[in-house]
Amino acid sequence: MRQGDQTHNLLVPPDSETDGTAGTGDGAENRESQTPSGADSALPSQSEAQPTPQNTDAGNYGDTMPPAMMPGGTDPVRGVDGKIPPDAKDLRPQGMLSQADLSNFYTVRLDASGDVLSWYSDRSELYSDQQIAESAAEMLALGTDWGRSGSQFFIMGRRPYESLLVVLDGRLEMESARQLLVISSLVGLAAYLLLIRRMTKPVQESFDKQKQFVMDASHELKTPLAAISANSEALAGEIGENRWLGYIQSEVQRTDQLVKNLLTLARMDRVGQQLEKHPFDLSRAVLSVTLPFESMAFETGKTMVTDVAPNLQYNGNEEMLKQMAVILIDNALKYANDGGTVTVSLLVRGDRRILRVHNTGVGIKQEDLPRIFERFYRADKAHSREKEGNGLGLAIAKTIVTAHKGKIAVESEPGHWACFTVTL
Repeated sequence: MRQGDQTHNLLVPPDSETDGTAGTGDGAENRESQTPSGADSALPSQSEAQPTPQNTDAGNYGDTMPPAMMPGGTDPVRGVDGKIPPDAKDLRPQGMLSQADLSNFYTVRLDASGDVLSWYSDRSELYSDQQIAESAAEMLALGTDWGRSGSQFFIMGRRPYESLLVVLDGRLEMESARQLLVISSLVGLAAYLLLIRRMTKPVQESFDKQKQFVMDASHELKTPLAAISANSEALAGEIGENRWLGYIQSEVQRTDQLVKNLLTLARMDRVGQQLEKHPFDLSRAVLSVTLPFESMAFETGKTMVTDVAPNLQYNGNEEMLKQMAVILIDNALKYANDGGTVTVSLLVRGDRRILRVHNTGVGIKQEDLPRIFERFYRADKAHSREKEGNGLGLAIAKTIVTAHKGKIAVESEPGHWACFTVTL
């Protein structure tokens, strides 16, 4: 709207701002003598429409408007080729070209019924007669002397027998602004991503160093543990059974298992590690790791139940999935109540393979369920030493399932049962 006002002030300035010669001379006399007497009398002649440089009434568009245009916006002064002859003068108001060329603009002369008499534009190739007529009709339909229609800002000067419509067309400016916005958004997004990458790089480097340290430390611990285990066994052969020696051997075994688990996690956390996958019989693999636990369940007074669908094929890493099944079954047997039951089932549902390990017993508290797969997290902290665990088993199981693009979930009713479900 501000652009429209500026164009109006440029083309139709107030009477008080005109110079001392405005409103005098032949142009003013012609306006006083003109009266509406039909369509022919409403249109001023070529000589009346062309003001002289010394006789320009800026307060009334009749003497300052461009000469009558031919249909299609042809300028009679410039001619069809658009060039001004050497002996011709540009009859547009002074300053119109230098200011209005900042945006596309056009002027339209309308008769009393709203029909287009003539129109003019420095960019006449952008418009057609039909477009000008449709735009003028839309602006007249608004019923106001100034306003906006789409991307066009207009102001109208009215006389009894004709009107002048001045339009500032901001289509190109709006399109340029849209393109600028898109480019700015893309540049901002690129800068944001670069900034995020630079901010997270130290964190990633720290995480990589931590994983490398865990792997290196685990490898270094394997050697002294092997030496302690070998020497304790040799000493037991010489002195026989000894309570203190039994403590040493028990802790060596527990620490050795912890080191193995840490190495497993470190290997699986390697960036870009690709699993070696191949088709295998998942049913047979689950049964092969379940059978050894049946004797353990019998010795502890518990019951093992297996319900494995036969000949279920799967494409994955067989050894890692066996390790995952061992972790879940061992965990279920460990926390099952005396005389309780551990149930291992494998079934197919569409293209998915579903493994469930269910046990009766103390279950898992609701507040522990969200953290049960965290590393080193122990839900039963009071009896953590008695259960011979280090809080890494379930974390390893989840890592294996995630590496196969599967899901692992846990449900429990505290004091009654717990169930782990793996969907591959």
